[in-house]
Amino acid sequence: MTIHPARAVAGLALGAAGFVVGVAALAVVLAKLLVNAGMPAQPADVATLNDVVAVLPFVVGFAGLNLVAAAGLVLGSDWAQRLAVIVASAGVVVGAFGLFLVVAGHDPFATGASARAYTDGVEILATFTVTYLVVLGLVAVARQPIRRFVRGAA
Repeated sequence: MTIHPARAVAGLALGAAGFVVGVAALAVVLAKLLVNAGMPAQPADVATLNDVVAVLPFVVGFAGLNLVAAAGLVLGSDWAQRLAVIVASAGVVVGAFGLFLVVAGHDPFATGASARAYTDGVEILATFTVTYLVVLGLVAVARQPIRRFVRGAA
């Protein structure tokens, strides 16, 4: 059984994205454990951490769905393309909405450190969004049959 090369690349991209999202979730869990163990932190940072921990099950579920869709794409399962489209569409919507929120909430009179954090946030969200857009494009290409050019007898 052969799979379309675009399908394999989409699977690898989804797998990498799922791994990164999973590692980010692990980092949040570790930060929460450190804060609970007594690590000093600003009250605003603790409040933000608590807000992020509240949505952590959704983030972990999203990472898991990324990995399941990636494995299905690479293994050639029939259901994998539909799941990949759903997961990538959710990633594009969340990323685009996050970009909108970051840009809309930007303070034009922010300090240097705040401006660097803003730039980092935009870069992370843009990379996240573009990755899932690429996956959607690759899945669309993978739905097309592979055209083999065979020359007949001359």
